[in-house]
Amino acid sequence: RLVHPLRPSKPAALTMADWWNSIQKGAQEAAETTKLVSMRTKLQAEVMYVENQVKTCLQKFGVEVFPHMENNNSAQVQQHFTDTKREVENYREQIAGKNVEIAELNKQIENIGKAGA
Repeated sequence: RLVHPLRPSKPAALTMADWWNSIQKGAQEAAETTKLVSMRTKLQAEVMYVENQVKTCLQKFGVEVFPHMENNNSAQVQQHFTDTKREVENYREQIAGKNVEIAELNKQIENIGKAGA
């Protein structure tokens, strides 16, 4: 059958099964998005908590080191610095790891519903 150039052919009608599959697919995508956003929010909260631990650690360092600096006790100052630096680096590694996980979740969220994802 020839299609008239000024009259486009009618699109194929959706069947009840197509409609139902579309509803199910949308619900599954919404559930997956909700799950991933929840996981991302949890990680973001963990990052904030660890960042607060860094701040607390640095404040504690200042309080503990000040008296040693007043007394020119450089050995104690150096020891506190070394200990605090190690602790802060550990926290920063935790934050970096969580940020990698957050970035991966963002990619997964972005790809929900895309063909081939």
